[in-house]
Amino acid sequence: MAGYIQYLKTASGILKIAETVTVAITFGLFRGIPLTFGDTHHFAGNLGTDTDFFAGGVMVTALIVTPLFFVFYLLGRKEIKKTGMEIVLNFILSVFLFISGSLCLAFYNSAPLPSPWNSRDREGVTMGVFCYISASFYLADTLVALKNFCRKETETDA
Repeated sequence: MAGYIQYLKTASGILKIAETVTVAITFGLFRGIPLTFGDTHHFAGNLGTDTDFFAGGVMVTALIVTPLFFVFYLLGRKEIKKTGMEIVLNFILSVFLFISGSLCLAFYNSAPLPSPWNSRDREGVTMGVFCYISASFYLADTLVALKNFCRKETETDA
């Protein structure tokens, strides 16, 4: 039990929780209100746009991969740190969330917004800002994972 609590106090543990919460909030805004990430001239009914599919896919991937890493680390599985996979996935998610946030903010800051999105500009900007916050958490987690990878931990390290 002490190992679980010890991981929760590390930078990696705190970042995993922050990443999951911010991506979940972003996804909740996207699907719950609902909002778009832009380019509504291709919007047909409930299908969405290419930017929606891209950003939605990035968020779903983050909501699957991050809790998996979190659970593995809670269970004491440290083999992942030796592969470099966490570094690559964190960096890709950071870049893709930054792109999603940029597309979102570009759309909601354009004037004039097409109907029905003109009444949802505050929520859309909030969604874009949460994408940026999530991207910054993933970038920080990339650096932490890179530090852990370069440290060459042994099996007996805590």
